[in-house]
Amino acid sequence: MTNKIFAVIFFFMSFLFLSAPQASCAEAVSTVAIDSARMEDPKLREISTALAHFIAGAVYDNFDEQEKAIGEYEKVLPFAPDEAVEVYLRLGADFLILEKADKARVVLEKALELDERNIKAHLFLAAVYTTKGEFDKAQELHEKALKYEPENLKVLTFLSDLFIVQREYDKAAEVYEKMLQKKKNDEYLYFNLGVIYGKLNLLTEAEKNLTKAIELDKNYLEAQMVLGFIYEIGGKHSEAVEQYRKVIDLDSELIEAHIRLGTLYARLNEPDKALRQNEILMRMEKRSPAPYLRNFGIYVSEKKYTEAEKVLLTALENGISDAVIYASLGSLENQKKRYKKAEEYYLKAIKKDPENVRFKLYLADILEQDQRRMEAIAVLEDVIRVSDDMPSALNQLGYMYASEGIKLDEAVRLLQKAVAAEPSTGEYLDSLGWTYFKKGELQNARGWLEKAVKYLPDDAIIREHLGDVYFAQEKLVEAGGEWKRALELDPKRKEIRKKLKKTRSKRERKR
Repeated sequence: MTNKIFAVIFFFMSFLFLSAPQASCAEAVSTVAIDSARMEDPKLREISTALAHFIAGAVYDNFDEQEKAIGEYEKVLPFAPDEAVEVYLRLGADFLILEKADKARVVLEKALELDERNIKAHLFLAAVYTTKGEFDKAQELHEKALKYEPENLKVLTFLSDLFIVQREYDKAAEVYEKMLQKKKNDEYLYFNLGVIYGKLNLLTEAEKNLTKAIELDKNYLEAQMVLGFIYEIGGKHSEAVEQYRKVIDLDSELIEAHIRLGTLYARLNEPDKALRQNEILMRMEKRSPAPYLRNFGIYVSEKKYTEAEKVLLTALENGISDAVIYASLGSLENQKKRYKKAEEYYLKAIKKDPENVRFKLYLADILEQDQRRMEAIAVLEDVIRVSDDMPSALNQLGYMYASEGIKLDEAVRLLQKAVAAEPSTGEYLDSLGWTYFKKGELQNARGWLEKAVKYLPDDAIIREHLGDVYFAQEKLVEAGGEWKRALELDPKRKEIRKKLKKTRSKRERKR
């Protein structure tokens, strides 16, 4: 049973038994106190025995001891066949809680055989079919119950929940509209209907129903929040800002409202307001790295790198030694080409979160930039040993092998796997082509590099690689064209100028 379905069923069970008769200790005592003369009556003895077992079952249920409760309820049946429907219902409920759906189905079907109009039996049995994923049968039982009691709100509620579990939101909306005809001033029905219309992307209807819920209860915070989100996704940014402010006025400690408002300010290019919201959250969420990282992101987007670094160092000073904070500081040091310092931060991030492969990829990248390629290769080999299904890691390691001229067959294997996963990624096609070039398989190399240049026509490295292949194949005009284009894209590449000069010399000699 999925967690989602079980949560629905658990709520369903507790809701239905709110109105169920509960046996009390006083009843048990009064049963025992029946005078001995009357207890000689066999019929009365059977009734007393049945009642005692029923009460014991109810007590076990109250203490969540369903197995023992089932044992007691099963003892009731021989003595009180007239009460079998209620006993079967309780057995069905306990079997459901224990996730024994097939046993629940058997006893609940017996309950319906005895009383085909019993609404609880229909609903419990529908719950059984829901847990088994047999939604059509569950829906049929709900609809049958509605034939007996068309206005039963419990049945309508669970029918709508069934549709929601199946993501049939349009049908769920129809049921809620029907419920609202019976219960016109229920803010919760309007709220749920608003959420459903939101899922259907019917934003006007969602807004209307959420607004009605708030009219009925101005302090309905959840409705206020969802209305703000509906405004957001509908592009009504000023209304969303105003709505989140209303929520904060009602509850200044509601963290989600501050987060949404700060995110919205950032999206509206009002960074100062977004920064202030995150500073409020820093005071509210004293151990959370999230507001610091959001402000870091804002400063980086504005190229205020000093402020970006300062906010992360403040987080560390406040005892928030989060892996992402260390990795973000590493990225700043990498940008400054301070590779040793970047390495220190990435190693701290890896120590904090050793399962995060991305941090190891960042470490390998700065090691390569620091001309420590063999160390970078060792890091990547460790990554691939643990997880060989990341195309970026496969590409990075394969390309390094090719650049070093080592393990070329392994490089081809890694890069073919990367290309199979993402066949339109130009960088991976280039790496594979370059590896074939290193192996001396020029025709293979040319094919892959010509594909790569179609996806990334303005990449100087790919153009240079393709020029190298053409040159090796004595296609001097084509080689010169690719190298010339590479130089236009990256004028600082002195080695390309040397290659162009070499091509001209070779062409002249051939004349």
